Amino acid sequence: MRKHYFQYIPSNPKKEMILTRLGYKNNVTTLCDSEKEFLNNGIKEGLILCQPQGIYCILDIIENDGSIISFENNMKIESSNLSELLKDSKKAVFMFATVGYEVSERINYEISSGDASLGVILDSAASQTADAAVGWITEFINKLLKRNQEKLTKYRYSPGYGDLSLHFQKIIFDLLELDNLGVKITDSCMLEPEKSVIAISGIERMSING
Repeated sequence: MRKHYFQYIPSNPKKEMILTRLGYKNNVTTLCDSEKEFLNNGIKEGLILCQPQGIYCILDIIENDGSIISFENNMKIESSNLSELLKDSKKAVFMFATVGYEVSERINYEISSGDASLGVILDSAASQTADAAVGWITEFINKLLKRNQEKLTKYRYSPGYGDLSLHFQKIIFDLLELDNLGVKITDSCMLEPEKSVIAISGIERMSING
């Protein structure tokens, strides 16, 4: 099993997504010039503080009985939702992306020091950057798979969603050896830095229409 590491990911989150996460509604939310300047400067600062990096690996699926998926390294994951996602896949991709500690530390500082508004803006920028980093890894893998008439599943799944228990986050943490990247995991299976994402996708054959 080979791991592919990206020391830097050119993550480029859409500003509209950052604004949506903040509750901004186009043609509904009104801001004065000073508020717009504060918002835009906060987003820019958040993006600068982010240091996107990531890693992924591919595992063969040995068995998928509809509720438990068994992989080549004897790892087993129990989830009907994930089993459904991988029903047409013989391989699965385990991805991880983070934006680093610096932006998380700054978010916590701003919120604890009383400037919650800036903290919330930084938080939104960091969250969308982490999601965009996973999206970038997905696009990278899809370009490689296309050579063999393969592609990733349309959707990806993360521990803590649906019936995929959060405790599987620790199993994938160990699989990807995320501690080598300075990433930590708590007893409750939360990742540190906070703005970090683990995702699972399947590899499928392309249809005639792609």
